[in-house]
Amino acid sequence: MEKRRELWIDAAKGLSIIFVVMGHSGDAFANHYLSWFRMPLFFLLSGMVFKPVDPARYIGWAVKRTKGLMTPYLAYGLLITTVLLLFTLNLKGFAENIARLLYGGLSLTGPYGVFWFITCLLFTQLIFGYITRFRGMTQFLLIASCYLLAHVISMTSLKNFNLPWNIDVSLLAITYYALGYYGKKAIPAIIGRLVIVPFILLASAAAFYLDHAGVISYSLNMKYKQYDALLLDLVIPLVISLTICALVFWLSKLLPLKWLGDLGRNTIAIMYLHLPINYGLKYLLGTDYGLLPFTLVGVVIPLILAMVIVRFPVLSRLYLGHSGKSRPAVSYSERGAAQNAVSTESIS
Repeated sequence: MEKRRELWIDAAKGLSIIFVVMGHSGDAFANHYLSWFRMPLFFLLSGMVFKPVDPARYIGWAVKRTKGLMTPYLAYGLLITTVLLLFTLNLKGFAENIARLLYGGLSLTGPYGVFWFITCLLFTQLIFGYITRFRGMTQFLLIASCYLLAHVISMTSLKNFNLPWNIDVSLLAITYYALGYYGKKAIPAIIGRLVIVPFILLASAAAFYLDHAGVISYSLNMKYKQYDALLLDLVIPLVISLTICALVFWLSKLLPLKWLGDLGRNTIAIMYLHLPINYGLKYLLGTDYGLLPFTLVGVVIPLILAMVIVRFPVLSRLYLGHSGKSRPAVSYSERGAAQNAVSTESIS
């Protein structure tokens, strides 16, 4: 059971990164509906593997967590910036890109478009790690306050302030993260009951249908703080995330999903590279291409690069968030437990 649990979590994350790539393909229809849950699902899955932090060790833990997430952030950012400099020979543009990379948040667009997620995840983890030192009711009140404040920001002129590293978006992300953390036992119990799965599927299908039919008009874009439905921003992402988890959970019993689990443990390279690689390829070809080619290029090429990078300790430490030390061969279950802290909580 433990092995299957780890597999479905990694497989769900693998499916999530595919959804992220699809959403950036330029297909407006896909992006609209995938944005409802692709980032909330990442935060939920990360929360499921979060372990409470000893208050006495919080500072050391926070430093280690920051280093683990920001090292690849800076490594990929400098790599992309350097490549752009070599192609454009624009020193002013190079300096501007460095400044944007350091400030983060809404200033990151184009090939840097997904970098916001890493800093948002970092602050989500740091804030949530601090919150867990309090008693249960206090934790609930703090998380609920963050959720409400996030919506106040989204529905007022505060939305237009570009805070560094998307710090304010963490206020919403904490709720999805907390749902995974507090539901780490309840979620497997719910999706593990086959009789419940049809109801979850029906609820998700109803949400999509009602929006498509114009009965409701729902949208969710965490990066740009587009979340103004106080109730639906909680219900819709949670229901669809549970649906995806349930489907992956039951498919893992019927199909060999190890490949999808492996994909889920290599999301960091895909997250950082799918945009610059696709932008570069479209520039070389001089044309746009559709959803499927964009997704294949954005998933397969970074995955191949990750398989090469992992062979070199220094590059593995910089670009994959690994320790850089060689590890003996281990089983899937052992490997999953060892890497969850980096892969599941890194990306998303």
